[in-house]
Amino acid sequence: MDMDAKYSQGALVTAEEMRLAEAAAMATGVPEEALMDAAGAGLAAELFRFLPRGRGAVIFAGKGHNAGDACAVAAHLLDAGWMVELRSVWPGAEWRPLAHKKWQAVRDRVTVAALEAALPPWADVLIDGLLGTGARGPLHGEMRVACVAMNRLRERHGLETFAIDLPSGLDPDTGSVDAAAVVADVTAALGFAKVGFVCPGAEDFTGRLAVVPLPGVSAPAVAAGRGALALPVDLCQLLPRRSFSMHKGQAGRVGIVAGSSGLTGAARLASMAACAAGGGLVTLFCPREVWPVLAATCPPEVMVKAVSSCLEVMDFHLDAIGIGPGMGQAPLPYLADLLMRDSRPVIVDADALNAMALGRISLAGRAGGARLLTPHPGEWSRLASAFGWAEVNELTESWRIDVLAKSARTKVHSPGCAPLYNTTGHPAMARGGMGDVLTGFLAASASQGMPLRDAAALGSWLLGRGAELALLAGETEASLTPTAVMRHATTGAFAELRRACSFS
Repeated sequence: MDMDAKYSQGALVTAEEMRLAEAAAMATGVPEEALMDAAGAGLAAELFRFLPRGRGAVIFAGKGHNAGDACAVAAHLLDAGWMVELRSVWPGAEWRPLAHKKWQAVRDRVTVAALEAALPPWADVLIDGLLGTGARGPLHGEMRVACVAMNRLRERHGLETFAIDLPSGLDPDTGSVDAAAVVADVTAALGFAKVGFVCPGAEDFTGRLAVVPLPGVSAPAVAAGRGALALPVDLCQLLPRRSFSMHKGQAGRVGIVAGSSGLTGAARLASMAACAAGGGLVTLFCPREVWPVLAATCPPEVMVKAVSSCLEVMDFHLDAIGIGPGMGQAPLPYLADLLMRDSRPVIVDADALNAMALGRISLAGRAGGARLLTPHPGEWSRLASAFGWAEVNELTESWRIDVLAKSARTKVHSPGCAPLYNTTGHPAMARGGMGDVLTGFLAASASQGMPLRDAAALGSWLLGRGAELALLAGETEASLTPTAVMRHATTGAFAELRRACSFS
């Protein structure tokens, strides 16, 4: 399978491939210390992005290059006015030469404490600089003590844990973990993400993913077939500047088919999201019995139209359609005709997926246009059971459609392509309505001509980053709502992508 060049920065590599890539860079004249300095600067930038109001870090260090990277990060934190404490498994004299050099550069400005010492009152983040990709096997001795101590501090004090390159105790190739492996909230991979990060279950230890590029280090060609992370440096290229003469008809005509008695909120969220994500003209198609409620409660930017069947939607001038949120157990008549015959891009979500699983829509033959299915794990289970699919690829290849498999590590499957993985998000998103907002985002992008694979990658990133920004702005895990996520996704997250383009 091919991987678009546009997602090459997010390549997934093995530990050995990463070692060889760094060696190749050094063979061309890139000094090893330059790689460590670039890692330190990039890691600090990521840390500042995730903790913009941070003031203090506790670093757990081993003795290899991971410890050197940690000390390189410490230099930037100290220069920014942070306080830094170091807890090392080995004395500095036993560190590898380059790591020891970086330690010598900061040792007079940091405090030193034992692995299991009490937490200093100024600490905001724990930094895992214990083990790099060269480590293998179970955690032993003081290294195990250090990992347990980190996890205990994170749990007791509610601190964030920031892992350098990978969480200590996680195998970079298989994703398997030691029982005492570090649980990270953010993992910032150096050079490229490791294949183990996207293995099932690894997300509970890696948390949110980021990638710090290294000068002169290129991914091996073999990585293209494994898929890639969808990163800001690549996603920003999907947002072209609008011409000055652009008008609403050129910004995308979006149709949202949603809502039923008692489920009008999903319809409102999806249509509001389509507006907020740039749709030029957004029309919400709903059953006649809920039209009075939706017409009165939807924002004025959304046109609400009562319909008796999906055939009316098919006759309407639209560029893309999102269907399913809050549609209920009795969808509008002729749903199968819309899904199978309509030539426009259609995003299929929620109750439209359930209707497929209940056998109301035959998958014999091919759909009339591009289709993106967006199942969460429960919806995928019902679809797989109904049609006998063991893997998502069976659906994408046999029906030639795209699938956005929603989960903690959302994955985009497309026929003939390697998968794309989302990096953003937070456990606070585990509540109803997030998928409805995503459907609106996807429909808006598709209406402007964006391929569904790209729309899925972009929409997933924006939704997850919106949640992160909302939490940074003061929302809590208990208070976070889809509306707040939508607001931050379509303001702060969009702005971040624009800035990413200016630096790429």
